[in-house]
Amino acid sequence: FGYYLYLPATFIYDDPGLANAVWLDNIMDEYQPSATLYQLVNGTDGRRVIKYTSGLALLWAPFFFIAHWLAHWLGFPADGFSLPYQLVLSYAGILWAIAGLLLLRKILIRYFDEKVTSVTLLLIVIGTNYFQLTAFDGTLLSHNFLFTLYALLVYSTIRWYERPGYGHSFLIGLSCGLITLIRPSEAICVLIPLLWNTTSWRQFTFRFKILKFSFIHVAAFILPALTVGAIQLIYWKTTSGNWLFYSYDNPGEGFRFFPPYIVEFLFSFRKGWFVYTPVMIFAFIGFYHLYKWGKSWNLAIITFILLDLWIVSSWSCWWYAGGSFSSRAILPAYVLLSLPLAAFSERIMAGRLKWIAAGIAFLLISLNLFQTWQFENGIIDKERMTLPYYQAVFGKVNADREKLDHLLLVERSTEMRETPGNLDRYKKRTLFSTPSQTGNDTSQAIKLWGDNSFYSGPDLPFHALTQEDHAWIHVKTDYFIPDGFAGENPMLVASFHYKGKAYKYRAEALSADTAIRGRWNSVEFWYLTPEVRTPDDNLKVYVWNRVPLEIFLRNFNVTIYERRK
Repeated sequence: FGYYLYLPATFIYDDPGLANAVWLDNIMDEYQPSATLYQLVNGTDGRRVIKYTSGLALLWAPFFFIAHWLAHWLGFPADGFSLPYQLVLSYAGILWAIAGLLLLRKILIRYFDEKVTSVTLLLIVIGTNYFQLTAFDGTLLSHNFLFTLYALLVYSTIRWYERPGYGHSFLIGLSCGLITLIRPSEAICVLIPLLWNTTSWRQFTFRFKILKFSFIHVAAFILPALTVGAIQLIYWKTTSGNWLFYSYDNPGEGFRFFPPYIVEFLFSFRKGWFVYTPVMIFAFIGFYHLYKWGKSWNLAIITFILLDLWIVSSWSCWWYAGGSFSSRAILPAYVLLSLPLAAFSERIMAGRLKWIAAGIAFLLISLNLFQTWQFENGIIDKERMTLPYYQAVFGKVNADREKLDHLLLVERSTEMRETPGNLDRYKKRTLFSTPSQTGNDTSQAIKLWGDNSFYSGPDLPFHALTQEDHAWIHVKTDYFIPDGFAGENPMLVASFHYKGKAYKYRAEALSADTAIRGRWNSVEFWYLTPEVRTPDDNLKVYVWNRVPLEIFLRNFNVTIYERRK
């Protein structure tokens, strides 16, 4: 939805800055494409900026215009979201997937025979999470399109080194531009053509000396890349006022390069790549065979894969939410990994262990297909997997989720109000408490007014709160609002902070109709600790008097509930 919004906003509603909330609210009510509008962040002058870059919208554009014409012709609402748009864009995703596989075959067949090529394609398509991501949840996600663009980039690079031509230079530049426009962190794709057919640093530096005398080839590469990139720069300038704009404004998410979450990304039972896509281990073994054979493109593949793995495992949400089986972020790199996987397959198929290897391959493909089925039927959970739960459902066609729920990670809600279940699984302790008081007297209470508008409770790093992956926090206080008080009622706040910036900010205040003047009022809420970026991220709980008039505070209590061992 976020990737796609560029097209209807620009070409149907003439509102690329999404300043008019009416049409977007109508779309949300009619089609419910998203639970919330988390895809948008604030721009300037009432405009809103789409969080994601516009690369996919550019690739969808021809199909969007076809769907727009069909909607008029067939009598459907020409609103960008009715049935013709849904169908045509879904078929676009399938066509792009087919194109990617055809290009990958053309790459493999240049280095390997028909049998090895077929086996490699089979392993990639139904032996990995490519199957689930392309056929089920991710046909219109970026990874399917990136896979095809990487195939185009690699194929064009191979052809350019076989016989340099302006057409292939143009395709290399266009591929790099589109890949980066879809996902800016993929800009490292430029290393593929730069390092291809080099086996040493000396060869790499010598290549730049040659390129100085190949101006037209360089221009043919740079021109399409810059043209494509300019689309995003112009959009950012018109909606945010800046040529460059970082749209991930939530402090709770971001990159952590040192160290990355590499162990979790590869081996965690939550989404670990090697756990749920073990066949790709053989691609890494295949690098050894490429090295032994002295393939001139080995350096390019190894460098790219290591950098890509480092980058995708550095994102704070390293499991990339719940929409796909296994680790979806690495899927575009399968184009590069298919070459060492094919090298490994070729070596095994030529040896005496080929029938044993065929049996192992059959088991791994069967495992992938069966676990894909488990994932699609809710037996494998989309985000909450653990080793004990994985063991409990391994090989099962049925699972009593209610009975096994205690083996899963805590269920996290996108709703503002959170309420814990099964508190008997938790142990309770007090984090912060003011002396208990009763009655209607305010003489012993805490007064907040004027410059003294905040009263702070606990301020603790996550590692001091709990050694578990989460905890429930219960926050409660009483406050007294004198007669004649006017303005906003005081607010009870809890939030986590990364380097001083708040995320998962929760606040509760009694409404003007609910709060009673001249008497004590109670306010409370539950707060589930977020997936913290670092163990040093700190929880702050406080009361905020939002007007300069006096109020009184008492019985401020913060209680933590930690999961029992």
